[in-house]
Amino acid sequence: VDTALEFVSSESKVSSQRKSSSHKPPAERKSLRLQDKDLQEMSDDGKCLSMHQPWATLLVSGVKRVEGRTWYTAHRGLLWIAAAAKQLEPEERVELEQFYTSRYPDVDLPKDYPTGCLLGCVNVIDCLTQEQYRQEFPDGESESPFVWIVENPQQLVVQFPVKGKHKLWKLDGHIHQAAKRCLRPVS
Repeated sequence: VDTALEFVSSESKVSSQRKSSSHKPPAERKSLRLQDKDLQEMSDDGKCLSMHQPWATLLVSGVKRVEGRTWYTAHRGLLWIAAAAKQLEPEERVELEQFYTSRYPDVDLPKDYPTGCLLGCVNVIDCLTQEQYRQEFPDGESESPFVWIVENPQQLVVQFPVKGKHKLWKLDGHIHQAAKRCLRPVS
């Protein structure tokens, strides 16, 4: 944690140096804009989605490969996943674990489903309507109006307590910086 806080402190110094040099003529500023889709997908602006358990842990552990929502998102790139505070019902856990083990027989299911904390992140590569999703993935697992296609799940080694919010929200800067240093890819 000390290393994470030292990093955050050094980042604020760099950020203030950037601010002082951001007054460039319009022609120079244009060349610095992020317009390439691949670069946008690599960006991490600390956007986060709160989810109930067990779906949150299943998503960051790579068991769940899409996220269904009733709303469209234009967001592409890294999306942090926070587990809501609501406790998981045991029957729901059993039902969903049976669903995923029948769908993916070799899957390693998570042992714990923590609540009220930041769990990790995924990379959102697309958001499809249900019709597009069915065309592309006829046997897909989601029946939601909009389906977010995700890849590259990463889990936090240290889970940070956070209070979730509705829809997409921005992580606190200090938590965001510390969390980036605690990620590990899902194997």
